[in-house]
Amino acid sequence: MTTETRTRFYHRRAPGDLVFLATVIIAIIIIGHIVFVLLNANGGNDIVRTDGDWAAWFATWFLNLFTPDSPDLNVVLNYGLAALCYLLLGGLLRRLINDL
Repeated sequence: MTTETRTRFYHRRAPGDLVFLATVIIAIIIIGHIVFVLLNANGGNDIVRTDGDWAAWFATWFLNLFTPDSPDLNVVLNYGLAALCYLLLGGLLRRLINDL
């Protein structure tokens, strides 16, 4: 097996890729909360409640940043901005760490 073939089979992840993966998982949790709110999911369900708790914790700095009259729009704006910031920050950190 040549070195090129071996590299293709055993592609190693750079540390920045792991940081980006963590921020993607956080964004998925936040987006899941947005979807649950928009679909009026049962707040008494363990999955919905746990996702909401985690999303609120991850989006702490963004809660009530915007205060529209509609509760659904409030969730979409504030939590959506948090998810977007996590993805942008993750991409930036990925590039910085991988370039070291």
